[in-house]
Amino acid sequence: MPKRNLAWILVIVTIALLMWQLPQTIAVRDSVYEAFGSLVAVRAEIRNRYVEELDDANLVDAAVTAGIEAMVEQLHDPHAAYLDRREYDRFKKRTRGDFGGIGIDIWATDAGFEVLNRDQDSPAARAGILPGEIITHINGRSTRGLSLVEVVNGMLGGPPGSEVTLTVITPDQDSATVPRDVRLRREVERLDPIRGWSRSPTGGWRFMLDQEARIGYIRLMKFTPNADKRLDAVINQLLRHRFRGLVLDLRENTGGLFDSGIAVADCFLETGLLVRRSGRKTDEKQWFASREGTYPGFEMAVLINGSTASAAELVAGALRDHDRAVIVGERSYGKGSVQEVVELNRGAGAIKLTIAYYYLPNGQCIHKTPDAAKTGRWGVEPTLPVSLTDRQRQRWLEAWREIAREVLPDDTTSQLTTSPARSAEEGQRLAAAHALLDADLQLNKAVEYLKKRQNVKTSKRQNDG
Repeated sequence: MPKRNLAWILVIVTIALLMWQLPQTIAVRDSVYEAFGSLVAVRAEIRNRYVEELDDANLVDAAVTAGIEAMVEQLHDPHAAYLDRREYDRFKKRTRGDFGGIGIDIWATDAGFEVLNRDQDSPAARAGILPGEIITHINGRSTRGLSLVEVVNGMLGGPPGSEVTLTVITPDQDSATVPRDVRLRREVERLDPIRGWSRSPTGGWRFMLDQEARIGYIRLMKFTPNADKRLDAVINQLLRHRFRGLVLDLRENTGGLFDSGIAVADCFLETGLLVRRSGRKTDEKQWFASREGTYPGFEMAVLINGSTASAAELVAGALRDHDRAVIVGERSYGKGSVQEVVELNRGAGAIKLTIAYYYLPNGQCIHKTPDAAKTGRWGVEPTLPVSLTDRQRQRWLEAWREIAREVLPDDTTSQLTTSPARSAEEGQRLAAAHALLDADLQLNKAVEYLKKRQNVKTSKRQNDG
């Protein structure tokens, strides 16, 4: 066929496709005009008939703002929002690409959220907020009935340089004393994300929970920029003590930096998909594990609960789906979405929209979408479910609250240096471990599982021998 004929055929096909698409485009445009026709008619009637002279620009702005807010609200997405001109200007000025906070660890109580730890040089410490004090309001909003995920990610956290006002009370203060308001400016958080199962006499953390079975314990509180490096330091310490099993506690871990979660998951896996991100109008992206820097294949259990969210769910789900760890506890929170801020035309502000979801290696969406809530497939389901009654949960909270509580400096505290003192310390450590396992049923189940796995391996080696 001559090239000239082929070119004409391509032109005709292109025109045909355009003609086929054109009626659809016109139909969509006409439906939009028809839907908003009543709005235009109302504007005209107000201008023509209302008794007072009105500013037409204000009228139009009010209609546009109300329409945008209504459309965003119709998404039923707590992470979607409309930012008007002023809000968007403030957002641009304070956003630096880092996630900030005020440098505290908190736990939920009936009265509010109790402060357990503070970074030594944090906004909270400099403002005089002390361990044991209760945060009852944040920016005037009561914290009663709110989840830990909502408070940490949605209220306390935010761009460095932005401000937050806390209403704080001291539980043992005179009831007539008025709670005080404290205004803080958020900074890039430097709080150590790693905890052990108890404190040593020198103020550090113990990470070997069971000396005889060589079972280590690490509580990862949040995925900060240095979380993987801090984890490396503790794992290497446990390796020097020839540990054989690990409990990684992600309960109450509300997430943090996505890249940090990827780095931590990669430490435990040599190969395979870690997580996938996909959306209706966004390019799919996948993250895979690499062999470099992977830890030895020790036995592993991961603890999760209803406050395990975001990056913590990514880690737990990847380790579960690749059979690297048993997951113990309760279903996670279900926060696995990506937001994008889209600037609107003519300086009308911006909208923050969810553009993609994260998916586990088994293909399940992490996020608790309305459809997922109906089907029950969201978050990370534990391999070994251990649900707690209200009483059991209270015992667990009380035990861990005391362990996590910051110890204020005391010059009279003496270090245990003599052999009898060290022997006494070992006895106290053993008693504390038993008391903790008795109070924390989920941790107890994880330790039992690791011991059984060790026994199975020992029996197999003996039989093979």
